[in-house]
Amino acid sequence: MPSAPRGGYLLTHTLIVTNIGSLCTLGRGPVPRTGEAMSDLAIQEDAALVSVDGEIVWIGPTDEVEWAGANEILDARGCAVVPGFVDPHTHLVWAGSRERELEMRIQGLSYMEIMAAGGGIHATVAATRAASEQDLAIAAIARLDRMLAAGTTTLEAKSGYGLSKDAELKCLRVLRDVARRSSATIVGTYLGAHAVPKEFPSADAYVDDIVAEQLPAVAAEEGWVRYCDAFVEQGVFTVEQAERVFENAKRMGMGVRVHADEFADTGGAALAARVGAASADHLAASSDDGLEAMRKAGVIAVLLPGTPFVLRSKAYPRARDMISMGLPVALATDLNPNCMVDSMPFVMSLACLQMGMTPAEALTASTINAAESLGLGHRVGSLVVGKRADLVVVDAPDYRHLAYNINHDMVRTVVKEGRIV
Repeated sequence: MPSAPRGGYLLTHTLIVTNIGSLCTLGRGPVPRTGEAMSDLAIQEDAALVSVDGEIVWIGPTDEVEWAGANEILDARGCAVVPGFVDPHTHLVWAGSRERELEMRIQGLSYMEIMAAGGGIHATVAATRAASEQDLAIAAIARLDRMLAAGTTTLEAKSGYGLSKDAELKCLRVLRDVARRSSATIVGTYLGAHAVPKEFPSADAYVDDIVAEQLPAVAAEEGWVRYCDAFVEQGVFTVEQAERVFENAKRMGMGVRVHADEFADTGGAALAARVGAASADHLAASSDDGLEAMRKAGVIAVLLPGTPFVLRSKAYPRARDMISMGLPVALATDLNPNCMVDSMPFVMSLACLQMGMTPAEALTASTINAAESLGLGHRVGSLVVGKRADLVVVDAPDYRHLAYNINHDMVRTVVKEGRIV
């Protein structure tokens, strides 16, 4: 045990987590994890962890931890501890509600049919444009509080329900302000290319607006936005249109994420590889060639099993094939008004039950691989000395209960940067 926590730090906050039954550090091997490495959680039994000012400074046996100088002591009481969850695909800011669409899906209408009838994204865009920044922030904070309670300490959040320069900037300002007020870490993504708004005659005309008006404004006024995304799908944006958006975004210093091949193989996975995207998300219909191109280019596959679940679809992403071919896999909620899922443990359950992932693979995909997809793997996603003390105490001695107990809240305590939240 290092001597510093005994009093060697000045004006610090020290947290000691003791009596950890099994500490899932995920601290071994290259990142992001692929293949068999996704099952190696580097578990330490009967462990303790010390953080100072939010950074992990010591991990070891509970009977070797020094108690002096601690501001806060958290007794895990033999429970499992895992890294704080990282959710790399959410749509946090929107207004309105679309509960009527649940009945429409039950009656047999598809996602695209509902959108063509004026529902879907278009309905949310109308409500979001009409909402004030204050109302959008209040709703987003409520969603974020639920995510934190379920163990999500880091997340990506997109715009995409404004679809005009002013409305997209409004949503991004809300995201920035919510990020400043929350203890969670939020990575911002601009998703102007989410759908073609009704006032534009074609997707090409709207892409012209994105390139000429929206992207320069986002880069100038919202410099904290890290990524640009686009929905590459039949009836939305083509590969060529999205590539034009991405190339302009990259020139303005943004990274790329792609909504790819959710309903049909439109070449989104291959596009993600070609433009050097950080991630390609959804991938329920991607071809082997597209996935192989992603693997070679180092693109992380972000899978969203909550989406086919709420859409009543049997077309889940082929997670087992992706893991077998050595493609790094991450998981996310896809929280949005059409997919009201904000719990990463629930997503882990779906990943195991519907996509055949093991609980260990699902945990890896929800932590270190998800962090790597956001460029934050050096700070979060695993519990090792030098990283941020973002962790979850599971209300059970074994991490597998996160996926096993489907309708029971298994998150007992959440710690963000060394403080209980």
